[in-house]
Amino acid sequence: MPKVSQNLRQNQLFMAGLIAIALFIGGGLVNASFLSPANIGSILAMAVLLGFAAAGQTLVVIAGGEGIDLSVGAVMSLGAVLAAQTMAGQNSNIAPALVLVILAGATIGLFNAAGILYARVPPLVMTMAMANVVTTIQLIYTHGSPVGMPAPIIAFLGSRRLFPFLPWLVVLGLIMIILMQFILRRTVYGQQVYAIGSNYNAAYLAGVRAATVKGIAYILSGILSSLAGFWLIAYNNFVFVNMGAAYVLPSVAAVVIGGTSLAGGEGSYTGTVLGSVILTALASLLVVLHTDEAGRQIINGLVLILLLALYTRQPAIRQ
Repeated sequence: MPKVSQNLRQNQLFMAGLIAIALFIGGGLVNASFLSPANIGSILAMAVLLGFAAAGQTLVVIAGGEGIDLSVGAVMSLGAVLAAQTMAGQNSNIAPALVLVILAGATIGLFNAAGILYARVPPLVMTMAMANVVTTIQLIYTHGSPVGMPAPIIAFLGSRRLFPFLPWLVVLGLIMIILMQFILRRTVYGQQVYAIGSNYNAAYLAGVRAATVKGIAYILSGILSSLAGFWLIAYNNFVFVNMGAAYVLPSVAAVVIGGTSLAGGEGSYTGTVLGSVILTALASLLVVLHTDEAGRQIINGLVLILLLALYTRQPAIRQ
């Protein structure tokens, strides 16, 4: 029995699930409306947006080499701006908008990959610098006041619900989980991402084109972040410059809380989604407690430090 308990404690997904449930129960005890279908649906919808933002982050962290992508927020913002201006409220413009958003994200990811792999710039520095470049480009392109709006179909999927507790965004989030898990667990590329994250040199000597695999991870991160901006505009139904900035650090925190090793080679997108639910439920609980903005920031930061310290003490994470 003690052995079973120890195994359960070491299971990051199990811990994340327990914390998420505890937050919902705690919120329900403070205010019964916290557990209403409408509120649960809102929390899950916002968690899906964070999960979208953290999808690429999951790939680059698992790929190892101190992998991190701090350009996630800026790329999200650019994706939202491009999507809103291209769609301009017309369903006929959805396809061109998607193509433009994907190309923009892929281009930024390619620059990140080139800087990290060939110029040997540390990922943290490279992606932070790229975030500044992308933000500046947005300001120049939009003159600080972007225009446009999502197409009606996209706005419907981003803001309406199949059931009170089940927004359409959550359905899209479930599809995203299946796709990400398939890529990571069922494809050769996914296995190679884990391999280079566990031991880059060993993977290279085994015939894995390690640099290419890592470069693709950053390109995919750019694409997924840009698409996250596409759905962010669908949820909000309006656009402003740098609207994805708030997702940068939470995207990293969601990945770590979900059990992905910062050393690379371990983790799952399912865990990242659970981490997203935890962070979103915590933020919602602080609102229910009528905590002012300063208090929310302080408590949120302290709880994040506690959770990250707890998780990074786990042997599975530190290896």
